[in-house]
Amino acid sequence: MADDSSTTSSDAPAPEERLSIGQLSRRVVIGSIAASAVGYAILGPRPGRAGRGDRLRLDYWEKWTAHEADAMKVVVDRFNESQDRIFVNYLTMGGIDRKAKLSIAAGDPPDVLGLWNRNLPFFSQCGAIQPLDDLASFGISEDTYATAVRPLVFRNGRQLAAPTTPSSIVLYYNRTILEACGVDTSRMPRTITEFDELIEKTTKFDADGNVERAGFLPTDPGWWSWSWGGYWNGSLYDEGTGEATIDSRPMVAAYDWYQSFPKRWGLDRLRRFQGAPTDNPSPYRNFFGGRLATTIQGPWLPMFMDQELGKGVFQYGACPFPVADGLEDEPPFGPIEADILVLPTGARNPEASLEFIAFTQREENIEALCSGHAKPSPLVRSSESFRKDHPNTAVEVHEALLQSPNAYTTPWMSSWQEVQMAFGAGISKIWNLRAESAVEPLEEVQMEVEAILGRASDRRQRRGQPDPWLRPNEVPESLS
Repeated sequence: MADDSSTTSSDAPAPEERLSIGQLSRRVVIGSIAASAVGYAILGPRPGRAGRGDRLRLDYWEKWTAHEADAMKVVVDRFNESQDRIFVNYLTMGGIDRKAKLSIAAGDPPDVLGLWNRNLPFFSQCGAIQPLDDLASFGISEDTYATAVRPLVFRNGRQLAAPTTPSSIVLYYNRTILEACGVDTSRMPRTITEFDELIEKTTKFDADGNVERAGFLPTDPGWWSWSWGGYWNGSLYDEGTGEATIDSRPMVAAYDWYQSFPKRWGLDRLRRFQGAPTDNPSPYRNFFGGRLATTIQGPWLPMFMDQELGKGVFQYGACPFPVADGLEDEPPFGPIEADILVLPTGARNPEASLEFIAFTQREENIEALCSGHAKPSPLVRSSESFRKDHPNTAVEVHEALLQSPNAYTTPWMSSWQEVQMAFGAGISKIWNLRAESAVEPLEEVQMEVEAILGRASDRRQRRGQPDPWLRPNEVPESLS
């Protein structure tokens, strides 16, 4: 089946199309018999689709828990109370992407599905979702969203998903520590060179030369280890050609800087620092405990500060992460990601599903949801009250990155998980000083990723799917 770029209708697929979707999705699970057994064990028998009274019921599956799930429930309740024709049955669960693949393959999907933007290439390529082009009738277009959000949900002019809560990743700093070290927090560093000076100024050693407080560590928390090349204007992958660019000059420069930390302070000393026992098991423990002066983090961080330390106790600030010399006058660089809503192939009432999805995209609803997650809005502009009352006082820093043409996300490829594993092995070699520089490990990863991408292209050819970098007018007729 062709991927989203050649899909011409959001209607439910014909029976033969459903079969190809099922065949492809079941390859994700080991063996067709195992897939059926696992699917039944996980999903169980499905209840009927009748809503409350004579209302049409939509099943909406989402991945959130705790306060994040509660924030979306507010929006769902608003929708259910706003009209008397449709009732959204809101279900939250773990392992949602795997369960969604099984349910779509079995021909019994939810009506609305919450995923992450990194899931979109696979679900789109194998025809597991329907485009949301009809949201245009609700006044929704690319211009509805912030600049950097648009490519997360639109491809080749088609809307494949609707964003819910985006995240933009920036530099947070402990204002108390920086000011005590003589850093002017009104003039935070814009370049890596300036940042290295701040790191040196704020790092503290004990009498034995061990790191007692680090100015910054790229491995704490280490959640965006794939992203460092972006601050040098590099990338892992060229989406225009489908070629890996892992061993490019900007990428090597970025990971040479990454390796400079164990080189400058000693790998064993950093291991002792990061492995030191503390009373707080939180992934934010070093930053919250004052053992880390700055950290790279998402917009949710202040909410966890208030929960763990008490409201207003921690004096923080945030700014765009510094960039390589020569890039400092450009709009901010940094990774972004987003939670998304999609319409699964085979959904029984796509018009009603679109009505609900459109409702979630209204300013008042998207802002209520994003505020509940302590995240910025994905819309092209946010309201003054949203910014004023937001739980993160630095939300405008996050919004600026969402509006930047230099923001970036994980590569648009269905093989991302495999590529990420290969890349992780390479940067582990870099960090652990098993190579003198980043050059050799990145060259090795480049070769491995080229092989992964080659196998993925071969699979697409066998399945009659065009390569994702092809424009619609470039797709061979045999694959359209």
